[in-house]
Amino acid sequence: MLTMSDAITNLKLDYSTSPIVWKFLQDKSFVRGLMGPVGSGKSYACASEIMLKAVRQKPSPKDGIRYSRFVIVRNSYPELRTTTIKTWLELFPEHTWGNMRWSPPITHHIKLPSRDNAHGIDCEVIFLALDQPKDVRKLLSMELTGAWVNEARELPKAVIDGLTHRVGRYPTKGDGGPTWRGVWMDTNPMDDDHWWFRLSEKEKMTGKFAWKFYKQTPAVKQVTSDDLPENPEANGYVFSAGRWWKENAKAENTKNLPDGYYEQLLLGKNLDWIQCYAEGKYTYVQEGKPVIPEYDDHLMSADLEVDPSLPVHIGIDFGLTPAAIFAQKTLQGQWRILHEIVTFDMGLERFGHILQTELNIHFPKNEILIWGDPAGMQRDAIYETTAFDHLKTLGYNARPTVSNDFKIRREAGASPMGRMILGKPGILVNKKCNRLRKALSGGYHFKRVQISGEERYKDTPNKNEHSHIGDAFMYCLLGGGEHRALTRNKNMLKGMATANSDFDVFA
Repeated sequence: MLTMSDAITNLKLDYSTSPIVWKFLQDKSFVRGLMGPVGSGKSYACASEIMLKAVRQKPSPKDGIRYSRFVIVRNSYPELRTTTIKTWLELFPEHTWGNMRWSPPITHHIKLPSRDNAHGIDCEVIFLALDQPKDVRKLLSMELTGAWVNEARELPKAVIDGLTHRVGRYPTKGDGGPTWRGVWMDTNPMDDDHWWFRLSEKEKMTGKFAWKFYKQTPAVKQVTSDDLPENPEANGYVFSAGRWWKENAKAENTKNLPDGYYEQLLLGKNLDWIQCYAEGKYTYVQEGKPVIPEYDDHLMSADLEVDPSLPVHIGIDFGLTPAAIFAQKTLQGQWRILHEIVTFDMGLERFGHILQTELNIHFPKNEILIWGDPAGMQRDAIYETTAFDHLKTLGYNARPTVSNDFKIRREAGASPMGRMILGKPGILVNKKCNRLRKALSGGYHFKRVQISGEERYKDTPNKNEHSHIGDAFMYCLLGGGEHRALTRNKNMLKGMATANSDFDVFA
């Protein structure tokens, strides 16, 4: 049986060549984050932090045991099992640290006995995925010492905010209280409109409990042609995405990686992928299969102005993350997407007032036509009213679209992109609609199904921060008349509505 001293010895932690990771581990900030390229040792450092905190917890006055409880959070169960837990067990294998409990919630309860005047450890580690509402509710009722958020870019800030008032509640004061409390996070880079970027680069906190963010050294560097040797490939330079690259001599964790790890990693990758996962830059990376591959941001984005003589069509996606798209259709039939609203963790009442304000500011003279998900006709279990009824109380006659079948909605959004009107695409998106442009460029996508040797994707879109604005876009065009073109061909409409193969994606 391990003792407390064995616990630290067995971890074999060496951060002599990872100075940024070491600074991150030494930081005692209440909330701190670590961002860096793949292979930089982020997850291992964050996993080891649990034991480093557990052995420093002050002993209970009752029995001398150092009690602690941590939660490890990931955005979905598949990623939790195949990535996060795999990393954890490489550091804390069951044959050494005791068996995991695999029935939900997955837990690793590590107990090290007192021995030779050394205090024992009772460290409970709970693994939780947040792809189910019940898991979010469970998280927000826990009594914790601390929390590790793995791949934080995949989670809304509301989850981090919720964790900040669940940590520091275990052990109880009767058992000595927690020596330390807090939340730490790791992540690969994200886009520059993410909450992480905003808090780490634009709105930095001050004060005793200010959040701290660390950025690791790039794993590779771009090299200009003037700096290339005569035989670049033989000297470890790699040409990919139209540029030359070289592994950064100051990259962290390279001693634990296979030889040529980053050279192999670069080959066949797009520039945005390299900048994100190898350079560690804030970058938007398209992943999966776009729901609307017909969209071309270079051709279909433009600076647009409101036409006060035309009605404004508004598409709304309801739920706890409501979103809205504002568009006009010209007399020639061209769609112009003018404005967007994207919210997170917001009730319909607050969203309704935001909608009202945006209309008064941007479209005070226009006729307003509002379209929404037919599911909004269902009565709320608490307020006993529908989403459409609530909008009526604000003076808006919102109507459901003719269908919420995904394949019909997708085709309604894609159809105008295949048309040319007066020499221009049948749809233009205002350059200010950054959220929608990113959603249409691939943020709203089908996740790849892990089948060896085949490119297959799920038949329903991945529910993420881009899916809500993507759905609102489709409801806007569907309600605004695109369904008429679809219903002219009843066989096509029937085929879209009845296709049910797991991988039968209408695209």
